[in-house]
Amino acid sequence: MKAGLSRDVDTPLTNETRYLGVRAEHALGHPDATLFSLDVDEASNRLSDVYNSNRLRLAGCPQDFRMRLRTSKIGCLGLATLSFGTEIEIEQSGDRPFVLVTTQISGNSRVTTRAGTADGGRGFVVVDSAGQLVSKRFSADSERCNVRVEQAALDAKCAALLDRPLDQPLCFSPFGSNNGQVERRWIGLLQMLLGYVGMPLPANAGPIIHNLEEAVLLHLLLEHEHSYSDDLRHATGSLAPRHVKRAEDYIRAHARETLSLERIAEAVGCSIRTLCDGFHKARGTTPMNFLRQVRMAGVRSDLQGGAQPGGISGIALAWGFNHLGRFSADYRRSFGESPSETLRRGG
Repeated sequence: MKAGLSRDVDTPLTNETRYLGVRAEHALGHPDATLFSLDVDEASNRLSDVYNSNRLRLAGCPQDFRMRLRTSKIGCLGLATLSFGTEIEIEQSGDRPFVLVTTQISGNSRVTTRAGTADGGRGFVVVDSAGQLVSKRFSADSERCNVRVEQAALDAKCAALLDRPLDQPLCFSPFGSNNGQVERRWIGLLQMLLGYVGMPLPANAGPIIHNLEEAVLLHLLLEHEHSYSDDLRHATGSLAPRHVKRAEDYIRAHARETLSLERIAEAVGCSIRTLCDGFHKARGTTPMNFLRQVRMAGVRSDLQGGAQPGGISGIALAWGFNHLGRFSADYRRSFGESPSETLRRGG
């Protein structure tokens, strides 16, 4: 998206978003779920507790500053609305492992990322990826509805859709959803989420909540542009030759062991050339890179389980990573955080 791009006014979308604001007011308007501050520094600290580290700067009248953050949860999703009462600029560090989808429900905002700058009013949707710096300027009457989605949940769902581990961080195009139809579907999904917030749930609501979470993950992965969108559009998992699927199963079962191309090919009954050609055509990767992805995912799963004897080094070595410095750099590239950060959250 080019710098300075403004989204055209869409009257039906504007009306739908106005109703979304009313729905959010009823669902999230409980005093015990509201963080309120009249001090910019305090507001910045309180926002950092909920989201990423940030820096707030007043751009409007200081006397009008009133930060109001109303929060709730539905399953593993965090929902909130945020307003400041005056024009404000905020720089977000992107230092936490989650994706934040924000939808303008009143006023307007201007957002700058590495992808460029865009602004919009009601219905303007922005996707903040983990690890990405972003600067935002909100009008005095701005209010946004936020949905926080854990990066690990998106990674796992994307890997399941691709039928292979991810080999690079999942990064969203910040403004790629603003084409009218995707925005409407996202706002419709928000309406459903808010319908299950702020009121007692029936005892058997678990499956409904699970499917709402699933709907959010699938909507983001299949309708919003990101680093794996092309792969998902051309996913060929069901068309992979039998020897490729057998090799993948064998690699998963023996990933902690010393594996070579010769051993894998022998186990599935084909030549090394046939094995490599099959992976290249069906998966767009090599057998050994697939092994590395499986091992990296195994390390992450162990780290998320908490501290173990031998610590991070012991876990990495157990999964076949003998060069620990290289492992740490590859891990950060794969998951957008260091192994120690994953371990700390898991503990």
